[in-house]
Amino acid sequence: MSETFIEYKRGASCRSEDKMKILVADDEQAIVELMSEYLTAAGHTVSSAYDADSLVKMVGEDAPELIFLDINMPGIRDDGMSPPIEIPPAIAHIPVVAITGNEKKKVYAMGLPANVEVLAKPVNFAEVDAVIEKLTNPS
Repeated sequence: MSETFIEYKRGASCRSEDKMKILVADDEQAIVELMSEYLTAAGHTVSSAYDADSLVKMVGEDAPELIFLDINMPGIRDDGMSPPIEIPPAIAHIPVVAITGNEKKKVYAMGLPANVEVLAKPVNFAEVDAVIEKLTNPS
C-alpha cells in the first residue's frame, strides 16, 4: 500500500464494553484488514465488504449493528463529491460511519442522512472508539 490511511497501534482496543456486529466496507483491502483486526481484538464481531453489491449482501446475511463505509467505494459514490449522499435502502436503518478522504466539512455540506457519522482518512482509532462509544452509550 502506498499510503497510510489508518493510524493503528497494535494492542490498542476500543473502550466500549458493549460489543457489536460491525461491517467494514471499503474497496481498499488493507483498510478493511486493519479495521477488522482492531475491531475484532476489541471483541466485536466483524464482517467485510469490498463493493456495494457485497455490502448489501453482507447486510442481509450478517445483520450488522454498525457499518464503517468508504463513501467513495465503487457503487456508492463513484464521483466522490456529488450531492446528496445516498445510502443504499438496504442499509438505511443501520448507523453508518462514513470513511472519506474528502474534507469532513465538504461531506457534511452535501447533506447526510441522520444515521451517518463521518471520519476522515487517515482514520484514527481514538475516533473509531469515540463513535462506537457514542452509538452504544448515547447520552
